[in-house]
Amino acid sequence: MADPRDVTQREAYIIAQALYEFIRAEQSKPSDLRRWSDEQHAIAILHARFDNELATLVQSDEAAGREPPDCARTASIGG
Repeated sequence: MADPRDVTQREAYIIAQALYEFIRAEQSKPSDLRRWSDEQHAIAILHARFDNELATLVQSDEAAGREPPDCARTASIGG
């Protein structure tokens, strides 16, 4: 991944949004079709690199009356 210092705020938001929507899509699938490892790593990346953007995305969903995906920390990157 590119050096986080080279990522603009707008780019960080777009990357976070893509991860967030990937998580939402995975969590909407039947259990046997979910890519559990990818989902957990996407959550870990959100928390490690895009925590502020994650908070904004969750707040936006809640303000719109939409249920945010479960992005609770359960794994670390590579672990």
